[in-house]
Amino acid sequence: MIPKKEAKQTVVNKANFLLSSDTLWGYWLDLIFQMAKKFDFDWIDLALRKNFDAWSITYVKDLINKYEIPIKVIQVSDKVNSKEMNQALDLAREIWADVISINAPAILDIKTYKFINNNLPALRKHNRWIKFCIINPSKSSFFALPIPKYYFTNIVEIIKKYKSMLWLDVANIDEIVLETSLLRKITSFLPYISVVYLSDKTKTGKAHVWLWEWILKIPSLLKKFKQNEYFWYFSLKVEISKRDLSDLDKVEIILKKSRQYFRENYEDLNLR
Repeated sequence: MIPKKEAKQTVVNKANFLLSSDTLWGYWLDLIFQMAKKFDFDWIDLALRKNFDAWSITYVKDLINKYEIPIKVIQVSDKVNSKEMNQALDLAREIWADVISINAPAILDIKTYKFINNNLPALRKHNRWIKFCIINPSKSSFFALPIPKYYFTNIVEIIKKYKSMLWLDVANIDEIVLETSLLRKITSFLPYISVVYLSDKTKTGKAHVWLWEWILKIPSLLKKFKQNEYFWYFSLKVEISKRDLSDLDKVEIILKKSRQYFRENYEDLNLR
């Protein structure tokens, strides 16, 4: 069933910057919405599996109305089953979200893999207004890995074999592959990318750190996306420790700097 209000993306000359609830894991949704509003994030990216208050559709709709910030994408877990997927679909219909993202299951989790593989074609067919996408997991590549830790590590395979949209987690790709392959072939991938997770990684390989002073060429990536008129979604996903999450002042600094970083390196970027 298509919701009463049109759920398709309204094409405007900008890509929107979302706050992933993964970034503020452990917070109640009300506080996440409050932070998103305060620091001028466009929309919310909701990790359904980590926010149990998100299972109340009435409560979620109340928060959207209260803060006037829509939820545009819904993320399901790496152990998604029919119950969780149906909950995501019910919520998406009610709030007019247009993307549902699927985390890659572990390589030994055959049950979840079969659920995704067997049901993805029917999900797409019966919910044409939703873009179903798969998030590339850690150590993703453009090629097959000898001993993969997760399914769907090959992002070309995600698109071609499984005919899925890609939720590109930049920090899960090796920096050399990012610079030598993705940046050079970005025009071929853009039609299949619905959301980009923005974060960086350290020299030791720790992923999902904040966007400045690390090793990935995020400004170059953002410039490429803007040059090629990518008009879908970017989402901030950084891992903040429990200690830092307990310090609201520190969290606010991270969110404020992240929002400013995106503004300077994408929104206000002059390509002339």
